[in-house]
Amino acid sequence: MGTKNYKKDEIVKIIAGGEYIGKARIVDVRQIPWKEINRKDVLMEGMKRKKDLEKELKAIYGKFGKNRVFTQIVFEIIGDENGGDKV
Repeated sequence: MGTKNYKKDEIVKIIAGGEYIGKARIVDVRQIPWKEINRKDVLMEGMKRKKDLEKELKAIYGKFGKNRVFTQIVFEIIGDENGGDKV
């Protein structure tokens, strides 16, 4: 939630649940208000319905309004969980 300063082509570490997953290259970064999130955005986040994504985000961030800006970061994994290059 909010505006993040990641940049396209930046290499980042992916950490989920406090565990290192691997390295990734950022493909795209978009700042988008909740009211503009569409079906394609919802599907990219692994959800089927916007209502499901809203429930998930509220569980993480708490309540938010339709004008709240989210940063959507699209990335591709380029290294495995051991830090090695993807085969």
